[in-house]
Amino acid sequence: MKKLILKTALITFACILAVLLVLVTAMTMLAPRTMSEFFDGLGGERASLWYMELSWRKFGDTDDLTELFAKSADAEDYERVEKYGRELSGREDFARICASQDAGGAEIAFYDYVCGNTAEAIFKNGDAAGAVEFAAAHTDDGYPPYNALQTLLYADGAENDGALLASLKTALEKLSETGGAELQADLGYLNGLLK
Repeated sequence: MKKLILKTALITFACILAVLLVLVTAMTMLAPRTMSEFFDGLGGERASLWYMELSWRKFGDTDDLTELFAKSADAEDYERVEKYGRELSGREDFARICASQDAGGAEIAFYDYVCGNTAEAIFKNGDAAGAVEFAAAHTDDGYPPYNALQTLLYADGAENDGALLASLKTALEKLSETGGAELQADLGYLNGLLK
């Protein structure tokens, strides 16, 4: 009798496990964004990021790309940040995407958020010159707050990279005529680091 009960319990457990496996597989194939949100709720940052990347690859929805970029930045996954930041900032409809994201009233303009994090990721991935080049190309005249050059200047480890600081100084000096007090303050900080 005990063997029959144990056998029945094991068969029931195996059936439940098989149904769960089929359900997870189906949700992965049909609704990866939903799975990403599910793992967000559980605190599974990496799994959520993976599912969002899967959703972007599968459906190509712009909202998936912006969410994927944000999740990559939050996770400090610099390879993904660089990859998807370049992809996002290189799109023809990037200005429209930024306007749509800015409608939510965030403190940092979406354009500067994407370009700043991308420049920092390029630096973290070992290309200081490329990071400054990207940041300079994506910093508007007038030197808005939280721009890509400023983000790069204050990135972790930037103060110890002499080549990066020298390149940043050149880029900031080119903007010195169009920038205001914030640019002058950043130049002062940079000059202090270079001493």
